[in-house]
Amino acid sequence: EPKEMILITQSLKELQQVMSDYVGIVRNDVRLQRAMRRLDLLWEETEQLYESSSVSTQLLELRNMITVGYLVVKGAGFRKESRGLHYNTDYPGKSNLVQNIVL
Repeated sequence: EPKEMILITQSLKELQQVMSDYVGIVRNDVRLQRAMRRLDLLWEETEQLYESSSVSTQLLELRNMITVGYLVVKGAGFRKESRGLHYNTDYPGKSNLVQNIVL
C-alpha cells in the first residue's frame, strides 16, 4: 500500500462526489463548468503526488478515473440537447442534427 494512500483515497472520494453532484443524469452548463474546475484541481493535486511519490496501482487508477471524468464532462458540454440518460436543463429538447456525435 502506498505511503500516501490517504491522499489517494480522499481524492477518489472527491472525484466521486463531483461526478455525482455536477455530472449526474440531470445536468446544466453551470454544473458542468464547475465540475471541470474541480477536475482541474484534482488533476493538479494528483500529478503533484505522481511526481513526488512512488507509482502505485491506486494512483494510476485515480489518474485514469480523472481522465474519464474529463471526457464525460467534455462530451456532456458538447451536447446541446437532452437525449437518453443525458438531460441538460439548459437544452431540454432533442435535436436531430446532433444525434450521432462521436468524440
